[in-house]
Amino acid sequence: MTIKVEPLPPVRRHTVHFLEKANESQAIYLSTEIDASTLVDAKTTFKQRSENISYVSFFLYAISRAIEAYPEVNCSVQGKRHPKRWQFSSIDGKVTMDTLAKGERIVTSNVIQALNKKSLSAIQEEINELKGVSFETGEQFTAIRKLQQLPTWLGRKIFKKVMKKPETWQQTQGSFTVTSLGHVPINTFFPMTTSTTCFGIGAIRRCPVVVEEDIVIKSMMPLSMTFDHRAIDGALAADFLHHIKTLIEEWEGEAWQEGLKNQATM
Repeated sequence: MTIKVEPLPPVRRHTVHFLEKANESQAIYLSTEIDASTLVDAKTTFKQRSENISYVSFFLYAISRAIEAYPEVNCSVQGKRHPKRWQFSSIDGKVTMDTLAKGERIVTSNVIQALNKKSLSAIQEEINELKGVSFETGEQFTAIRKLQQLPTWLGRKIFKKVMKKPETWQQTQGSFTVTSLGHVPINTFFPMTTSTTCFGIGAIRRCPVVVEEDIVIKSMMPLSMTFDHRAIDGALAADFLHHIKTLIEEWEGEAWQEGLKNQATM
């Protein structure tokens, strides 16, 4: 048997720095199942208008509106000896993407700013632009490419220094993170995160569901949420996740009913 031992490829160094930072979080995991029937219908409606809206865009849109109802979750706790809480005013979402770099598949991420002020179509346009950018030449990946070129010890030091600034944090990490494995039949998964909340979207599957006294077939989607217990508590996190579930299941386009949008404060 031959075992090849080699240094970690530079294209993976940024992931190492991210995971080391994510390990500082005191992560708790929640999961729920969403009746995605209305969401599937909405996606079909957009397709009929020649617009291909991804499920990730629907969730970016819905989560940003849920944060309007639960502004307490729009924060981050940083520091060990003297922890501080950063409360953000802008609702920005980080989305992860499967990217090809030098022949290797890696995870990259970008932050879409002011999500709660953007339409579903505008969010999808930004995602489409990000997907079309080359990792080797795109301006969005300049910082990651520079980080990858540094020795691991130096990259770690610089990454930690940059992450100590609230403004830089918000620009690179956002208010929350959305990641999806729905392109393959994956059920629940719980991603690591540097954000206070991170959402994992699984694949939609047709399942038998009990509705009152009947068994019906519905399109069900697993949704998980990892949250930092230093920043928020379980009761608030559960209410927040349930509100997102409600927004998705009662989707009525981009004009939310005021009663639904504000139900968390009633």
